Amino acid sequence: MTGSSTNPLFCGIDIGSRTGKIVLIDNSGNLLYKNILSTIASATKTYHSLLETTPPELKNSITATAVTGYGRESVAKEASFSATEITCHFLGVSALHPEIRTIIDIGGQDSKVITISEEGRIKDFIMNDRCAAGTGRFIEVMAEKVGFSIEDFATVDVSDVEPVKINSTCTVFAESEVISMVSRDIPAKVIISSIARMVALNTISMAKKIHPQNPVFMSGGVSRLRPVRFHLSKLLALNIESDINSQVMGALGAAIFARKEAQ
Repeated sequence: MTGSSTNPLFCGIDIGSRTGKIVLIDNSGNLLYKNILSTIASATKTYHSLLETTPPELKNSITATAVTGYGRESVAKEASFSATEITCHFLGVSALHPEIRTIIDIGGQDSKVITISEEGRIKDFIMNDRCAAGTGRFIEVMAEKVGFSIEDFATVDVSDVEPVKINSTCTVFAESEVISMVSRDIPAKVIISSIARMVALNTISMAKKIHPQNPVFMSGGVSRLRPVRFHLSKLLALNIESDINSQVMGALGAAIFARKEAQ
């Protein structure tokens, strides 16, 4: 998509398995617009739905669009450019938080850890897109078993309870353990803490392979979940940072990528 070049804007779209995100930036990198929608029907429909949310006065000035995420290959022909999630999360986080040395991103269906050098380049990364346990969708399903929505789960303070160990790393067996805890009247807060700790442990087992260092930033949808951030920080013995734009970091990075490629 191209528009007026007098005031060029650059669009980044991140199509995940659970949500689609859109960000618009200007030539100076200022974030002018962002939105998040639930992924619908197909990656192509989600892509166009995100564009349709954009105010006309901004949409008409889009000079270049880049797409990333779970559905990027399906819509690559619709956009000016496409880029990997690793590249886009790195670009997005580094633009707003140049001091960050480790990025942890847990999405709906996968998770990834990126380490950044002192020179501000990608040093190493590792990704898990084969095991559902420890992803946003896993948490959503487990929370439902406890009678919590993901929004309710997100706000629970688990710092004052001791979690119960969930022994299985397989989604199906872990679900059975959670159902068993519910039937034994274990307090919901304890179960939520246990689920969050399992997710943190799965992420850490991956992260330790590339030696994460402070400062750490958590991006993606799961960054909104307070119990997961608490256990990640506790188990890694590192401070986990996040902000109001954490869920759209991939889309922001895609917009930055579009600007760089267009120029």
